Amino acid sequence: MSLLRRLVVLALLLASPAIAADPQPQLLQAGFAEERPWPEAARRGGYDQAALSLTSPGLAFWVDVAHLQQGDHLVLSLKSPDRGIMATRDIPFSRPTDRFFAFAGANHPQRGWQSGPYVGRVQVIRGDQILIEATRQIALP
Repeated sequence: MSLLRRLVVLALLLASPAIAADPQPQLLQAGFAEERPWPEAARRGGYDQAALSLTSPGLAFWVDVAHLQQGDHLVLSLKSPDRGIMATRDIPFSRPTDRFFAFAGANHPQRGWQSGPYVGRVQVIRGDQILIEATRQIALP
């Protein structure tokens, strides 16, 4: 290949946008709400001051994630202070998704809320790899 041709090819490569690899998933936000959470409210900060009380009608752990790919699994769980599982979800993705909001929640327990920390956990799993793993806590004194 001549020098001129190589320079032209190099100039074309530098001028064209790079083909990006699939972006890695990203946890944008996560938190709690006393009711069914909505994406718009969460993204505006509507649940930033969520607090659990003895009279709370429910508890939901919510997440806002980006860059999920086909085959990914978004796994959510909500555990009580005695480490019992109150809610869990495993959401498989059949196509790429730029942004996704999900939650796992429970209604007010018949015997009332236990005092102590409630733990929300999120995982994004691709194949046999955990790409995201994070927890959040809210407590009832």
